[in-house]
Amino acid sequence: MAIERERRRAPVVNIVPLIDVMFFLVAFFMVFTTFRTDPTGIQVDLPRAATAAVHETSELRITVTQQGAFFINGQAASPDQVRSRVREAVARRADTLVIVSADRRAAYDHVVRAMDLAREAGAFRLALSVEPQR
Repeated sequence: MAIERERRRAPVVNIVPLIDVMFFLVAFFMVFTTFRTDPTGIQVDLPRAATAAVHETSELRITVTQQGAFFINGQAASPDQVRSRVREAVARRADTLVIVSADRRAAYDHVVRAMDLAREAGAFRLALSVEPQR
């Protein structure tokens, strides 16, 4: 009686599951990778030019104290003065950025009032100032 042996098949590597796993890893790292940026600005050493000109800053800072007093670039101002100073700055440069720096304990009403005064004067670029968290 002759025993017939089965022929052994050569091992086959199935790469379809491997491709699925690799695709999942690529998608995972694309979705969950954080891109670290410095929100406070990048320090660069700018080149020098002989024909460079100094431009007037297009920024105006309105500071609001806890009691609701207004200051423009460090000088005390009434609401009418705030409105007129912002109007003058916008007349000189239409893209003037108005930064509202308010005390953290200032009433929300005071902050909105400062923003409202700036918008009444024609400013359309408004920003709120904050300090970076440590």
